Amino acid sequence: MATSVSIVKSIKQQLKQRGITYKALALKLGLSESAVKHMFATGNLSLKRLDDLCAVLEMDIGELVNIAGVHEARLEKLSAELERELVADIRLLLFVYCLINYWTFDEILERYEISSQEGFKILRRLDQLKIIELYPANRVRLLISSNFRWRKNGAIEKFFRSQVQAEFFDDDFGGDGALRVVKNGMLSKTSQHQLADRLRSIGDHFDDAVNDERKIPANQRQGTTMVLAIRNWFFEGFRQLER
Repeated sequence: MATSVSIVKSIKQQLKQRGITYKALALKLGLSESAVKHMFATGNLSLKRLDDLCAVLEMDIGELVNIAGVHEARLEKLSAELERELVADIRLLLFVYCLINYWTFDEILERYEISSQEGFKILRRLDQLKIIELYPANRVRLLISSNFRWRKNGAIEKFFRSQVQAEFFDDDFGGDGALRVVKNGMLSKTSQHQLADRLRSIGDHFDDAVNDERKIPANQRQGTTMVLAIRNWFFEGFRQLER
């Protein structure tokens, strides 16, 4: 579960997002500004004080704990063996995909032809693999980052190239919300690196959007894939015409 340190950090982030200064918070809580600063510095929050802070933020404690849990350190890269195990069992891979997109256990069973007993076995296996921590009532805490990095030439990347990539690009991208932008030109290394940095920031924005909408029921969200890529490349058909 979320630690006290991560909860305090999340409270600070929520205050900053709302433009609430320590001075303004002190007035709302009936405390001195120095007392508020000391409270956050020590992390010493009673349940009553936590309730008061949540009232100021117009949140409940459950929401705050969930946000704090999202920001806790998680595994950024899986082992080669773990990647192989995931791609070897499509149901295991499906559950990981759904869980990192904040689906509940019931939402997964409602959408897919998986029995409750089979689903529970999958959760237990993911718990054994240290991908999640399994709690009563089939609640889980993710131990991996929602945007964990694939191993270079690892099992997941090979699975994507062989079974996913061609299917994804075999489309006219004319649907609602779809977009395909293809640009080609001659650029310096400096411009390439600048564009790559911008693409990374767009990828971060995608992750933020997924996180911000985690409370929306799964049946009101659509599976969405965005591929950002840039590299040195020259069409082989042109290259064959070179002297």
